[in-house]
Amino acid sequence: MYAVRRPSALVVPEAVRAAVADTVRAAHPREAGGFLGCERRDDRLYATTHVALDNEAEMPRRRFVSTATDAVPPSPRVFYHSHTSASTPSGLTGVDRRNIPDSLALVVFAPHGDPYSYRLFRRALFNWQEVPVETAAETAAAGRERLPRLV
Repeated sequence: MYAVRRPSALVVPEAVRAAVADTVRAAHPREAGGFLGCERRDDRLYATTHVALDNEAEMPRRRFVSTATDAVPPSPRVFYHSHTSASTPSGLTGVDRRNIPDSLALVVFAPHGDPYSYRLFRRALFNWQEVPVETAAETAAAGRERLPRLV
């Protein structure tokens, strides 16, 4: 048996952030979601593709439920969904913690349709742990910065 390397951060380039924002904006006030296809580079995951999924929840303004399709990228990948209610601003809800089958979950807080906060969680043995979400360095001189996050 070998140890699975846990990512130290998720890097999301501008083009992928724009695709997520467009999906979240178009679905608002319903929650939106899907997957980010990723590749490993050293100790980080880099988002390379975006796949949106339809929200099939009975209460789509409060939950995101979908059926995986053939378009879902293979691992490594990150499941994401938006929260649009002020009562669930930027973390995983109890329902999220129980029902997200993937090991990585990105919560995008978008109370008015535009993403306001990005928080990534990794499933650990007994709970979920937060992992930083960063921008991609657009130039060699630019360093990575953390995406906005609410506590």
